[in-house]
Amino acid sequence: MKNLLIVDDNKKYETILSNFFSQLGYHVETALTGKEGLDKVRERGVDYYSVIVTDITMESQLAGIYMLGDIRKMKFAGTVVVASTGFDVPLVVPLSRLFLGRYGVHYLVPKTTVLKNQLEFLPMQFFGEPIKEFREIQAAS
Repeated sequence: MKNLLIVDDNKKYETILSNFFSQLGYHVETALTGKEGLDKVRERGVDYYSVIVTDITMESQLAGIYMLGDIRKMKFAGTVVVASTGFDVPLVVPLSRLFLGRYGVHYLVPKTTVLKNQLEFLPMQFFGEPIKEFREIQAAS
């Protein structure tokens, strides 16, 4: 069983995401803040989680970005998914793809799709089409 970390301060989203990934066979652990998520990666080791799913705005506006930056510096090679409400605003998805790719993000997930329990994974390719079935991507070494 592969390990997955969800970092989100909203219990509703965390529960839906936990259930979704548990049904795919992942052992899910959670953290409420970017700091707590980073601490878990440090404690368990950079290779423990095969997937990290995070929100961006938690205890501070960019807590998720800071966590992702630190995880990238640690050479995390698993799949990174950012789930956020901000991706439902026009033009935000293309700009986010440009910005978040630098942090090792592989997919964006609009939280409106999480609330419907019909997750869509938006690949970081600028014109990449949404996919309905989650696939892990290994970071380039």
